Amino acid sequence: FTLFPYTTLFRSIYSQLLRKTVLPYLLARENQSSALTYFSFLKQSQFWSTEQLRTYQWERLKKLLKESYENTLYYRTAMDEHGLTPESFTSFDDLKKLPILTRDITFDKQEQFFSKKYSKSSLQEFTSGGTTGQHAILFRTQESFNQKLAMAWRHETWMGRFPTDKMALIWPAAMDITENEPLKTKIKNRYMHRIMIYKAGGLDLASLNFINQDLLKFNPKFLKVFPSALFGYTEFCIENNLKHPKYKAILSTGEPLSENQKKLFEQTYNCPVFDMYGSREVGNTASECSEHEGMHITMETSYVEFVKENKDVEFGSEGEMLITDLTNFAFPLIRYAINDYGIPMKTNCSCGRGLVRMDKALGRLSDNIYKPDGSKILGHVLGIAITFEGPPIGQTQVIQKTYTDFIVKITNKPKPTKEIIDFIEKEMKHLIGESINIVIEIVDEIPKEKSGKTRFIKCEIEK
Repeated sequence: FTLFPYTTLFRSIYSQLLRKTVLPYLLARENQSSALTYFSFLKQSQFWSTEQLRTYQWERLKKLLKESYENTLYYRTAMDEHGLTPESFTSFDDLKKLPILTRDITFDKQEQFFSKKYSKSSLQEFTSGGTTGQHAILFRTQESFNQKLAMAWRHETWMGRFPTDKMALIWPAAMDITENEPLKTKIKNRYMHRIMIYKAGGLDLASLNFINQDLLKFNPKFLKVFPSALFGYTEFCIENNLKHPKYKAILSTGEPLSENQKKLFEQTYNCPVFDMYGSREVGNTASECSEHEGMHITMETSYVEFVKENKDVEFGSEGEMLITDLTNFAFPLIRYAINDYGIPMKTNCSCGRGLVRMDKALGRLSDNIYKPDGSKILGHVLGIAITFEGPPIGQTQVIQKTYTDFIVKITNKPKPTKEIIDFIEKEMKHLIGESINIVIEIVDEIPKEKSGKTRFIKCEIEK
């Protein structure tokens, strides 16, 4: 005799009860109620035909181009300089008449991106994560955030999770973790939203032990992870023969998921692993469904180009990803170079969704780094500390030559100040060790790998 089936049934009923009663109340308090409406829409639109989705996408894009031209200085100037008006765009291909948007441009001309239809004080400020060596300060409306939240929920339903089902995040991104949270917030997150975030950047024994023990107490059915963070945690659990909750599925994001990582997760946790591509700038962009035949692109909220020298690449070929956010009319991002690469796919998925697909996202190259004692730190942790938490900085590359010797290359736009250099040295010594030696080099540009991508953290220690 076992209570397991009854316990599972109770948890399911409890989750549904929270979803129908408590969740709407919590969302209303945070001005996020419309996320539920968007979620309902997105559950239906995913099964539209590709032609229907293209039509919807085109209407959103036309509206964005019109409002950007009429209300922002940057796009008014860009179109005027190229002899364009919103009426000049009659097909998706016409979008290539506009210049590619980079983080440097949003930094140098930030004020020109604000739409005069919105007051700056009403917007949410947010930044890119810094995992590519540079961060951008951007803005969005609450409605844009709500649409992205609904899209995140839709992607989670593809692995079986619905809002208020228990989920844990194994996360190296410190900006998502609030130190000394008020008790009310802790209760709301753990027992109502039922989401816990575990900081897993340093991979030290104390942190890994705490994560394991609290996961057993929280007992989530779903994980959302940076694969490098979960990989380190999983190796620790295997080496120490530690128990873990029984998961239904794992969603990997934040960096490319390798086949070795995926295989380890599936074998260790005995559940499927889903790959998702997203960014702080434009939110979730593509995700795997249960068929695992590539990642479905979020056509309702994004338009994604795959280009080489501003020309579309062939299906099955790698191209630089340019993303147009179809939700953000207050601070438009059109043809935004996310500094990642992807592979467009031609055929539809056997799941029946009309959403076009892409193969794995490539980019965000970042090695792990090592302390003088040989212990490991995820490269993303250092990247976030330098480019997100400090003063504005140009593109950056950290090269580890030995366990104690580092070279830091910084582009000269914006020109690095003494404050920036002192901050970098302080953060690196705090994370890695006071005994390390740091050489700062100011350069015109960061050299690219043979693949054409930029490696942010580069470890040259032979292991």
